[in-house]
Order: sequence, then structure tokens, then C-alpha cells
Amino acid sequence: MKLRLLLTIVFFTNIILFTSAQVSDDKNPKSWDLGISFEQETEIMPFVDEAKLIREDSLALIEEFKKPYKFGENIDVSFNLFNSGKWTELKNGDRIWTLNIYSAGARSLNFLMNRYSLPEGGELYIYSDDRSSKIGPYTFKENQDDGVLGTWVVHGDNVWLEYYEPKDVKNLGRISISEVVHGYKPFADPTIKYQKALNDSGACNVDVMCDPNLGSTNGVDWTNVRDNYRHAVGVIIVGGSTSCTGTLVNNVREDGTPYFLTANHCLGNVPDGFGSNYPSNNWAVGFDWFTNTPDCATFSNTQGPTFSSRIVSGMTLRANRYASDVALFELNQTPPSSWNLYYAGWNNSPVPSSSQLGMHHPSGDIMKLSRYDRTVSSITVSGIQCWRVANWDYGVTEGGSSGSCLIDPQGRIVGQLLGGGAACSGINDNNQEDWYGKMSVSWSSGFNSARRLREWLDPDNSGATTLDGSFENTLGVDDVESPFQISLFPNPTSGIINLETDRNAKYSVLTLSGKMIKSSEVVAGSNTINLSQYASGIYFIKVTAENATTVLKVVKE
Repeated sequence: MKLRLLLTIVFFTNIILFTSAQVSDDKNPKSWDLGISFEQETEIMPFVDEAKLIREDSLALIEEFKKPYKFGENIDVSFNLFNSGKWTELKNGDRIWTLNIYSAGARSLNFLMNRYSLPEGGELYIYSDDRSSKIGPYTFKENQDDGVLGTWVVHGDNVWLEYYEPKDVKNLGRISISEVVHGYKPFADPTIKYQKALNDSGACNVDVMCDPNLGSTNGVDWTNVRDNYRHAVGVIIVGGSTSCTGTLVNNVREDGTPYFLTANHCLGNVPDGFGSNYPSNNWAVGFDWFTNTPDCATFSNTQGPTFSSRIVSGMTLRANRYASDVALFELNQTPPSSWNLYYAGWNNSPVPSSSQLGMHHPSGDIMKLSRYDRTVSSITVSGIQCWRVANWDYGVTEGGSSGSCLIDPQGRIVGQLLGGGAACSGINDNNQEDWYGKMSVSWSSGFNSARRLREWLDPDNSGATTLDGSFENTLGVDDVESPFQISLFPNPTSGIINLETDRNAKYSVLTLSGKMIKSSEVVAGSNTINLSQYASGIYFIKVTAENATTVLKVVKE
């Protein structure tokens, strides 16, 4: 398995090589490092009537209960390495292609490409003219079979694309831009208090790192659930101009397959079971976008990173169905192990949970939370079977929260957001309800795998009704083959574990998140480890002897 190999490398050689694709903003474009500036013609986009678009969005919001968030207008173009921009040859034979695009008044610009194919060593960066906002590099790791790519946003109305091509791969790169997206509403800028099209202030939204238990009286502590899910929830750019929320989800094999759960209505009007023919290779998702300096439902501006710097491009639709508004994707790129994302658990039982937590990206904003302290009820909305949140007790959802997860007190997903009337009224919510498509309906009610979740999240048909979440660095970990004799029993255990080994050793007990909760030494022969005081779940026993280490998985009942 993938992570069996990873753990072996860590324990015996301390060398890790990551090959998964990723896009970030932690590296500067080549021209910045070389001190090169460019003088060239600017491609000027046609006028975008933002006022008209906002009026249209307002009418659509009144008429439609579903809650995606449209932030941009797609403009058809035809720019490529051969008909646009400018090439600059460097003294060593490398070269740089630059394209400058201006769209008056845009809050942000991003791009859809109908031909993207970079050779190894090639790098594409996108940045604002004042260099305050940038993303990249995009590399050969973002190449997809159909050549499609959707980029992340860069703030500002004057943006540069810069492609660096080493001399050894000269003329091998292909970049063709088919659409420029003019951002006429805010997206991914936490310095702005987001407003919905109906002029709600958004001030009642609660940053995810606020106290999730504030004002609660039912005794549920959401802290650990919140801390896990902030590494699972992602903000999606759909087709370049619309935003939804989704969640990375675990499967029964716990093998790290990057399944991603969101709402069917984020796809637009598509039939059930549309499958891999759905054009989602131009989608992009950003993870780990939250702030440790939160704003907790006030009129103050949130301070934090301007957008996610952990971007995955492209995904493939695996299942979708109207009856519970569910869509399950598989990301085209496995997020790097270094990100250590959380693969969320789930609960497909039809029994309503007693309290719930939601985590989401309203209006393309930095991650928020919302909490409901009572038992959800059942409701059918336009033929969609849902859990009903009557009135949030803390926080709220907005446009862009579509597809976000509803989590039970055990930290398992029970539904994804369809929509509703909940919104802000100053720093308070408006006492309206929200609806979440039921996981229990999504699980098995469709008549084949393209219309339900069961075959993807329980591929061995184990009959599981619940599954806990796991961090990436513990997924797929079977017992690592030991270089010395060791046995551990009983497993599962009610608390006391017998550990037998042929030599003296040190051990530590780790949670699924990798946190060490217990450590000690054992001697050659029979020993006991007491886990009685710890909660039920999966733990890892790491045993080290004579510079060799093995890891054993144990289930505490």
C-alpha cells in the first residue's frame, strides 16, 4: 500500500519523496528572481456590466433555494503561446513567455485552458501587476489527458501569466487560454466582509477557529471534530466562475483514495449518473484555508491568508443523484502526504443525529462553522430528501456553502448542504432553516454505482453503516512487517493489550491524527498495555528496538 511504503521509508531511512501534484504560492516566478521586467501590449477584455450581473444574481437568489455562489463572468478568448504574449530569451538559452491581461474593475481574474501540457521543468505562474497576489508554479504534474485546466484566482484587474521553459524542453510546452473569468464579486479575500446578492452583511458568520462550543448547553464538545475537519473541507471553483464547498471523505478500505463529496446542484442541470463524462477537469479545489486569528460573528474584518495555497486541479465525477442532491468526485491528483489532510468519516444510518456541526466556505470566503444544538428532522424539498436544520444556534450558511458537510457528534458526515433560507441579519442569523441531502438516501437508493455512494465508499460491500475519519498519514497503514518478533493481542480489545516481543523495546501509542498519547518501555517476553482510559477507535502502537521500528494497528472497542 502507498503508506506502508511511506512509513517504511520514514522509519528506516528518514527520506521522503513526494510525487503528488500540488499548486501553491511559495515560489517566485523566474523573472522576479532574475530582476527582469517586461514591456509589451496588454490584452484588454471587453466591458463587463457588473451591476447587471449582480441584479441578475439577486433575482436568481430570490427564485432559487439552492445556494451556490457566482462570483465571475466567463469571457471567451483565444490566447496561446504562438498568437499572443511575448517570448524573452535568456542568456543561457532558457526562455520566458509572458501575457498581460486587463479587465477593468475586476476584483479577481482566473483562467480556463483548453490546452495545457507542460514538459518537466516548465513552470507557469499567474500574478497581479503589483505582485501582491500570485499562484504557482503549475507544472507537468497538472497535465490531464484532455488537456483542460482551470486555474485559481489572482486578485486585481491587471494580471500576468508567465511561463518559464528551460532550453532542454524548448517548444514542448502548450498553453491555450479559452476563457478569462472576470471576478465581479469577492472571492477568496478575507479582508472583505462578504455580502450576498441581497445585501446581507455576512457579519454573523463564524470563523472556523472560533470556539465551536460557544453558547452550547447540550454538553457536546466539537473541538476535536472542528480541528479534524478544517483539514478536510475545501472551497471549489466550479467552471471558473461559481463556488461551492466539498469535503474529502474516507472509504472502508482506508486506502487514501481522494473521494470528494459535494452537492449535485453544484454541477448544474445534469441527469443522474452522469459519470466521468461530466466536464470537471477544469474545476479546482483549495484546502486548509482558515485563519488562526478568527472573527467570531462581529462587524470586524477577518485577518488571514488571502486564499488557499494548497490547490488541487481537476476531478472526475463518480456518482450523482437528484433525490438527495449528492455528488461524489474523485480528485485527479492525490493531495501530497506532506499536507496530511483529513479524510472524513460518515454515517449512513437513517436515524437523525442529536446535534450537528457544519463547516463551509460561504461566498468563497475563508472557512466558517455553524452549529445546531437540537435533533434534525426530516423534510422533502422539491423531491429531495433532506435533514432539516430549523434555525442555527451559532453561525449560518450562505451562497457558496452549497455541498458542505453536516457532521454528527461522533465526527461523521450525515449530509451535504442543498440550500435554504438561512442568512445573516447583522451579527445574528435570520432564524430561517437550511436543508441537507441525507447521506442515508445517497448511500444506496440509486439503482447503480453511478447514482449512489455505496460502491465507492464501501467497495468490498462490508455492510458498514459508519466509518471514522483518518488523517492521510495514517490511511492505508497495515501492520508494517517487523524486523523482529512481535505479537499484539487481543485485537480488537476492550482495553488491555498483550504485547510479546523477543527483545527489549520502546513503544508509543498514537491516535489517528498522529498525536502520541502514551509511551513507555517493554522487556523481552510478555507485557501489557492499558488503553482502558481512552475512547473507542483506532490506535497505532509504534515499537522501536535496536534502530528498527514497526507499527501495529489496534482497535479499541
